[in-house]
Amino acid sequence: MEILKKRFFIIGFSFLAIIFLMLTYDLSKIFFEKNQIIVGAKNCTENQILSEMIAILIENKTNLKVKRKFFLEGTHICFEALKSKSIDIYPEFTGTALLTILKGKKSINNIENSYEYLKKVFLEKFNIEWLYPFGFENKYVLLISKSKKDKYSISKISDLKNFENLTFAFDPEFLIRDELFQIQKKYSLKTPNIMIDQSLIYFSLNSNIVDIANGFSTDPKIIKYDLFTLEDDKKALPEYLACPIARKDILDKYPQLKIILKSLQNKVTTETILKLNFLAEEKGENPYDIAREFLLTEKILL
Repeated sequence: MEILKKRFFIIGFSFLAIIFLMLTYDLSKIFFEKNQIIVGAKNCTENQILSEMIAILIENKTNLKVKRKFFLEGTHICFEALKSKSIDIYPEFTGTALLTILKGKKSINNIENSYEYLKKVFLEKFNIEWLYPFGFENKYVLLISKSKKDKYSISKISDLKNFENLTFAFDPEFLIRDELFQIQKKYSLKTPNIMIDQSLIYFSLNSNIVDIANGFSTDPKIIKYDLFTLEDDKKALPEYLACPIARKDILDKYPQLKIILKSLQNKVTTETILKLNFLAEEKGENPYDIAREFLLTEKILL
């Protein structure tokens, strides 16, 4: 009888212990989920480096937990994840927001300040806030090799009208985009539209196969192939400022986020992001390590 009592006691105690552990786990899970920020990133190196900067700062300067949801495929996926609360914050570009999310050509049609315009529209339409710009743009640019830039004394797009025999080549997407039309219109350029695969553009410029081609302003291959970005002196191309965007409910709940992320404002120049992208894509360094080292070097993270 005594043995049976002991067995019942052990079973009962074990049962209560399991219930206690389950309740503790559930409560800790609820607490964790309520006190975490989910940082998203598109499926590209640059976006991941910027998202790591955001995540590392939140981890080091708050008591909030950070969950990373990286490698999200493109703008639509990231933005829908933000709206549906699958993520709380991610880096976006003003030009992309205007042309892809708002599905308009406002940036092409010369909004004086696309950043301020987007701040207003996104808050009203989506309850999403545009935070402080990182300090660089990732946009379409026209490129030339540095050797030809020096040879012909070409530094800006308006210089191109003085040279009729230059060979222009553009990738298939750029050929049908409004950016090319705006360049041709604003600079009165009649460019022979030769199509070239995007993967061959930088090599072709460096090898003197073509003279002028389109590219992206923060592509590390600009460094690798020693290319020069022509100044868009007539502002034909839209603004593509990089900024963190976040839901207003998250910023209201954790107001310290705005203060913390303000420390990144205008800290990442075009020259800087080119170097950081180069370290990741050409040197194979980890985006987390690159972002952390940048924050330490800039004394944003102590």
